[in-house]
Amino acid sequence: MVIFELDVKQAKKVFSEIQKTLKAAKYWKLTTRIEITVLDGAIQLVGPGFVRNLDALTTGSCKLVVSALQWFDFIQSSQEKLLKVVVTEGEAMVGRVSVRVNTTFFETDKILRSIQLPVNPKAIDYWKLEYQGYTPDELQFNGVDSKIIEAKKDFEESIRLAAMNLSQFRISKKELKEMVLKRIREREKIDFQV
Repeated sequence: MVIFELDVKQAKKVFSEIQKTLKAAKYWKLTTRIEITVLDGAIQLVGPGFVRNLDALTTGSCKLVVSALQWFDFIQSSQEKLLKVVVTEGEAMVGRVSVRVNTTFFETDKILRSIQLPVNPKAIDYWKLEYQGYTPDELQFNGVDSKIIEAKKDFEESIRLAAMNLSQFRISKKELKEMVLKRIREREKIDFQV
């Protein structure tokens, strides 16, 4: 169990800055997740397009991933000067309200890194994560492992549809795939494999 306490006034200020960043994303309220890393005397908030640090009173170290909407509600509805959050395996509790969260407690030196994505990530942004040295645990914890698989499927489907449209010009699916992969590799400077 890890407990952290935030100054509500400071937290509201930081969360309003984050909210401004997230408003660029159409459906941020429904889909955006915030990764909270609790360290000694501070917490770090990471999400699409932002990284923010907040001073906090902490009793240990952990990492949790939560819905942005839930945390905005907790911060905005708080009437106290300090917001006390109790994190246990699989849940976080604020006052009498408990929510399910992904949690990892740092009992070893193995710390899961935060994954940075743009505010409106595209399929290529998820696919690139596979080549940026993240471990499978880090990808799974941050909930992007399934999005990488989905990005690869989207690529294959886009190639299939484009090949159907270009077949009248005698361009095969294999040729098209090679051309597009070559261009993506040049632009992204990553040796993508399919």
